[in-house]
Amino acid sequence: MYLLPVIDMNYPQGTRPGEYRYTAPFNFVFGARYGTVPPFVLNSSDQFRPNAPYAINSRRYTEDYNEIKALGGDGVVTPSARTADQTEIALFWLEASVVGWNRIARNASGTEGLGLWENARLFALLNFALRDGYIGSWEAKYTHNFWRPVTAIREGNADGNDDTVGDPAWNPLATTPPIPDHDSEHGVAGGAAAEVLGNVFEGRFFRFRASSTSLPAGSTCGDATPVYRNYASFAQAALENGLSRIYVGYHFRRAVTDGIEHGRRIAHRACQKFLQPVQ
Repeated sequence: MYLLPVIDMNYPQGTRPGEYRYTAPFNFVFGARYGTVPPFVLNSSDQFRPNAPYAINSRRYTEDYNEIKALGGDGVVTPSARTADQTEIALFWLEASVVGWNRIARNASGTEGLGLWENARLFALLNFALRDGYIGSWEAKYTHNFWRPVTAIREGNADGNDDTVGDPAWNPLATTPPIPDHDSEHGVAGGAAAEVLGNVFEGRFFRFRASSTSLPAGSTCGDATPVYRNYASFAQAALENGLSRIYVGYHFRRAVTDGIEHGRRIAHRACQKFLQPVQ
């Protein structure tokens, strides 16, 4: 049995701009060693590790900083430029990735009438890719050890970048998890799931609708009148899933886009090399 401590209250916090600090209200990090878990389909957890985040004094970092500062606030303490639709997206995709994407897969399977062995292959590939996505993303997170937007914005006046205006009282829409920023595991999961589903269903233009468990009461999957969002492809859903992490105030855009590609590469390997039909 492979046992790891989940919570690390002694994880060293950074002091320089860009280095990870604990995010309030947490005084610990979560899953610091999860990237050492043996993967299912990867040769190693760092096989497709994304490149480092943008340099703090770069134009691209400044753009990402200003974007999430404007869109990711809670709308109460911190004003936000999010539209109503963007707020719905943020809350819709707030649920755990494995929950949402397995629900999407079950609905797709039902629509297409997959048989027993086809379902076994679909859900094995999907969850191999999702689990290795977690492992690979956690490896990247604790290698790059990059600060979260909530820390970056609150310390923006002391980061050495004259173009980032700080806000010590900035609050995200939802409480930031106690894990470094780069890359976005949520983005990884979406990229991985969309790649598997697109492969199994032979194309990216599978139209579907989805519901969620993390919307306000009365709008969830288990309610009488759930809110549905409509998608023209699995890839479109994966992109929206990734962008939700900007709207909720969790991740810089670079973490999202790198995460989606990271997940796609993991899932492509899973689909090409594992559970192949026997001739």
